[in-house]
Amino acid sequence: MIKYFFKTIWQFDAPPEKVWELIKDARSMPEWWPGVKRFEILSAEQEMLPGCRIQASVKGLTGDLNFELEINKTVPCREIVMQSRGDLAGQGVWTLTPDNGNTISTYIWEVATTGRLMNAIGFFCKPIFIWNHNRVMNAGFKALKKRL
Repeated sequence: MIKYFFKTIWQFDAPPEKVWELIKDARSMPEWWPGVKRFEILSAEQEMLPGCRIQASVKGLTGDLNFELEINKTVPCREIVMQSRGDLAGQGVWTLTPDNGNTISTYIWEVATTGRLMNAIGFFCKPIFIWNHNRVMNAGFKALKKRL
């Protein structure tokens, strides 16, 4: 397994409540976030609450990365903590911090790849995989900012 640590910081000209409304609507992410192919809530509640499971698929450089997220903790308008299983195994923590009527969004994503191909070429291609992750996240930032 190849391990990755990502820290993404975004700033929005909107309060955390508005940002939260968009990110908690997980089902709509494939409609507006380039690179996110699937984000399907599997739990009956259809809300991002502790215990909620989400089947996700994102476009990777060697093919789609498929993984399941399980929400461990939510603090409305502040934080989501989730575990990932599948092609990406690890943890993500998304926090929203108020900043004079605006929002600082911080996403920490600590994962390891589990697929044979990603692990076989990961040692040599890790910088390219990191570049691709940053590209997908930047596209998400632009799309989210536009929706606000």
